[in-house]
Amino acid sequence: MPCLISSTLPLDCLDQIGGISQVWVSTNFSYTSFVAGATGITSLTGGTGAFYGFGLAKDTGSFTETFNISNTNGTAFFDQAVTIPIQRLSQARRNTLLLLAYNRNTRVVFRDNNNKLWISGLTRGSVVSAGTTTTGTAPGDATQYSITLSAQEPEMAYELTSLAALTGCQFFNA
Repeated sequence: MPCLISSTLPLDCLDQIGGISQVWVSTNFSYTSFVAGATGITSLTGGTGAFYGFGLAKDTGSFTETFNISNTNGTAFFDQAVTIPIQRLSQARRNTLLLLAYNRNTRVVFRDNNNKLWISGLTRGSVVSAGTTTTGTAPGDATQYSITLSAQEPEMAYELTSLAALTGCQFFNA
């Protein structure tokens, strides 16, 4: 069965900005099903879990999604990577990041700098795939942790119409 497109993609105005401004991470999110429309996920059924905010300085966090398509194998999946720098080294931050690194089924909700909400790792979960701890060299260098949460999903990341679309979940801001 062919996959038929049914709309055009016009060239839009220059009114977008890159980067992410907020991130929430959950290691205990679950759901039964979700409803996705033209505007993204509008609701889900059987949602539970807590999402915890990680504070981001301006112009530091990012999201990258890489298409992996194999015509030969007949497969398609999407690598999703959310990179979160966490300023200031501390034992409390270290402990939280260590627990996060040990998890195999993390979900990441983030707000981009265009005020749109997205979820990464929705169906298969994310894992910490990279991380660093650095104090830099010079006084002006970063003293921070940086982690990358990666997912391999059968579809591209979904936009959320609001945080309330994740019915039954709690969100705690940083």
